[in-house]
Amino acid sequence: MKQFKQLLAARRDSVTAFGIVIIAFLIVQGMILTDNISSSLNGQLVPICAYVVMAISLNLTVGILGELSLGHAGFMSVGAFAGIVVTTSLADAIPFGPMRLAIAMVVGALCAAVAGVIVGIPVLRLKGDYLAIVTLAFGEIIKNILNAIYLGWDSNGFHFSMKDATSLNMGEDGEVIINGAIGISGMTKASSFTAGIILVLITLFVVLNLINSRAGRAIMSIRDNRIAAEATGINVTKYKLMAFITSAFLAGMAG
Repeated sequence: MKQFKQLLAARRDSVTAFGIVIIAFLIVQGMILTDNISSSLNGQLVPICAYVVMAISLNLTVGILGELSLGHAGFMSVGAFAGIVVTTSLADAIPFGPMRLAIAMVVGALCAAVAGVIVGIPVLRLKGDYLAIVTLAFGEIIKNILNAIYLGWDSNGFHFSMKDATSLNMGEDGEVIINGAIGISGMTKASSFTAGIILVLITLFVVLNLINSRAGRAIMSIRDNRIAAEATGINVTKYKLMAFITSAFLAGMAG
């Protein structure tokens, strides 16, 4: 009976969360259609959705797993730069913007998940301040690497350099995509507020279902008492990596 009540409470919380997002979307869409929204706020809608996804995914690591990660923005950056390469390379093959955006989200999320595996395996052996310091260092490493990357695109394909834009040696039809510390340039906007809301709903669905699953209860038991969780046979490394990689995956989609 107790488990049944907990299940009902979890479903009620999930419905409430989805309802709030949908109602907010309808209100904002109504403001857009009636021209009752400023251009400044309208331009911030997509970044707001991205940061909401970022916050939800970070809560999976910090709130549910109980590990302090300060380099979460690094996973978002990996997803952003991987996604921009995909949208550029598929511009001619897939002219439909939303389709390219969906593919870019998936590719960016997978690249961020791979980065989560690379970072998570050594980092999750640490605890407390040591974990925070190492994850912060990871975020800084990612930032410095991306600031040193020059990537261009022409009829012959991609050109890569870590020196300067002139070292790309592109043809006359070439275009610089990633220009070192200047960042990404010359890209047409593919994202939209509707796509952002859909991504928020997907993130909520994944996180809430994970929390209310057997794996989610195992993750929370590790947060509450790691020694007791190990004593009951829970594979601590497995579930910590699961939460960390899922969090990185969702952050990559936000990027």
